[in-house]
Amino acid sequence: MMSLMTGYRPAPVDLSQVSLSSDHEEAVNLLAENEHNVWARERIKQGWTYGAQQDIKAKQSPYLLPYSLLDERTRRVGRESVREAVCTLLAYGYSLEPLNQEHSMFQRSKCRVFRPDKSYAVTQGKWYFEYEILTAGNMRVGWARPGCTPDKELGSDDQAYVFDGFEAQWYHQGGEPLGRPWLRGDVVGCLVDMDECTMMVTLNGELLFNDRGSELTAKDFDIRDGLLPVVSVGVNQVGRLNLGRQVGSLQYFTVCGLQEGYRPFAINMARDPALWMSWKQPQFTSILPDDHYLQVNLPYIQGFLHPSTDLDDLECYIAVCCKFPLNRQYPSVYIV
Repeated sequence: MMSLMTGYRPAPVDLSQVSLSSDHEEAVNLLAENEHNVWARERIKQGWTYGAQQDIKAKQSPYLLPYSLLDERTRRVGRESVREAVCTLLAYGYSLEPLNQEHSMFQRSKCRVFRPDKSYAVTQGKWYFEYEILTAGNMRVGWARPGCTPDKELGSDDQAYVFDGFEAQWYHQGGEPLGRPWLRGDVVGCLVDMDECTMMVTLNGELLFNDRGSELTAKDFDIRDGLLPVVSVGVNQVGRLNLGRQVGSLQYFTVCGLQEGYRPFAINMARDPALWMSWKQPQFTSILPDDHYLQVNLPYIQGFLHPSTDLDDLECYIAVCCKFPLNRQYPSVYIV
C-alpha cells in the first residue's frame, strides 16, 4: 500500500461484512481471466515466451499460458486479488452487474448454425475452406465434429474448434486470444491437417498467432469420427461460406494452403454439399397447478374465463416467441 509523504496510509476497508453473490463470483472469474490475458499479451509484446522455469534474462515465464491451462493455485491467487478489489468496490457502495455477459448470452441464443451433412466428415488428409465476412459482427467459423449439436454455443465444449473474429478469440472448451478482430470484407481461411492433428486460421492469407506465439490453434486432437466445416451467424450478420468446389473462387488458397499440400474441402464434388441449418421451433407445454417453476397470474391471462371454470382445473400453454393468445375462447398465457 502506498504511503503518503507524511507517513500516513489510507485506513484499510473492512470487507468482513461484504458477501459476493453467484453473479459477483462469475464476474470475479471473468475479471481474473481478463487480467491474466492482458498481462500475457504485454509480455508477448516485450518478447517473452513460455518456459518451464522463470528466467528473466531469457525472458521466459511458466505462467505464459492460456488461462485455462494455468494450475489451480495460480488461478486461485489471481481470483483472490480480483475478489478483494470487487469487495472494496461493493463496500464503497458501487454496484457490479454482468450486463455484457447477459448481452452475449442473448446474442448466442439468436445465433444460427450451418454445417455440411455428417457424411462429408473428413478423417484424413489436409483440408481448407474460406469464409468471407460481409458484416463484421457476431459470427464463428471453424471445424466441428458430426455430433456437434446446435443447442450449445460453438466452442463451449469439445465438439467444435472455431474462430470468433468479432472478439478475436479462438474457442474450444473455452476461449483464448487469437489474431485481431476482423473487418467487413475480410476472408477467413480455416486449415486442418487430419494426419498431423493440427489446425490453423488465416485472415486475408496471413496466419493468425495466439498469445503463445504459435500459429497452431489446435494440435494433438482426437480424430474420432472426423470433422466438418461449421459456421454460426448472429442476428443481422451475413457471411459467405466457400468450400472450394470451384478452386478458382478461393481468394487466398494459393497464398496459404496450396503450397503446403492442403486441398479445398469440396474439391472434385459434382455440386456443393448440402448444408444443415439449426432451427428453433416453438414448444408448448401444460402448466400444472403444482409446477415449481411457472405460475399463472390472472391479470396476464388473455381471452375469456367461463364462469363455471374452476381455477384449479385451469389449463394454460406457453408459446415461445409467440405474440398472440393460442385460443381466445379459453384462458391462455403467452410469453414474448
